[in-house]
Amino acid sequence: MGIVVFKSEDESLYNDIYEEALRLNRGSEEIKITVEKVVQKEESKNSEGHCIRCGNKIKMDPEHPYCLTDYQKWKKFEDPTYEEKEGVCHVCGKPNSSSMKKPVCIKCYKKKKT
Repeated sequence: MGIVVFKSEDESLYNDIYEEALRLNRGSEEIKITVEKVVQKEESKNSEGHCIRCGNKIKMDPEHPYCLTDYQKWKKFEDPTYEEKEGVCHVCGKPNSSSMKKPVCIKCYKKKKT
């Protein structure tokens, strides 16, 4: 839908429409910034995890479930599906057939998911 207003016929109306069009255009280009605190889902009372190979306490991070020493050993072969022979769950530290791909036992996995 549109209208035609000639400046030569009604300059005041033309200027009002022009100013309103500029205002609407400026409003559509405004950038609005909002800030809100994001709470991580992974936060827990205990942020300590366990190296899935040696069981030593390390920072809880399922994407990095090895201590530095054991990671360097794992890195030589880099098989994400390799199951540790005497591995432990990255979360609870109980015996588990953990791997880089699945470092958490099923019980802890289900707890974290809910």
